[in-house]
Amino acid sequence: MYYFSIAGHYIPFEPTFNVYPGTKHAVTGISASLDNELADFGSKIKVTSISPGLVDTELVAPGAPRPLPVPALTPEDVADAVLYAVSTPPHVNINELTITPVGGKRL
Repeated sequence: MYYFSIAGHYIPFEPTFNVYPGTKHAVTGISASLDNELADFGSKIKVTSISPGLVDTELVAPGAPRPLPVPALTPEDVADAVLYAVSTPPHVNINELTITPVGGKRL
């Protein structure tokens, strides 16, 4: 079983994915609401929702052969995306960033 944070943007075609996408949709919605609320107050705080696809960590399919038998991101890929989002100029905000491995498929 693989878990994807991008499930906050679509419903996977997997019968065992029933609660997980709802939790990810909630995070996506809360991030957008927070961004709007901060704008109402004239805040310069940035809010970015980063949604990675499959990331090859021990939390994903413990005991699975490494490398994983499907395309996956590395933790460093996600860290690079975070650095990209926070390194934008003060007047630029990356609201959402979806990261997927090349050749990866949605369930």
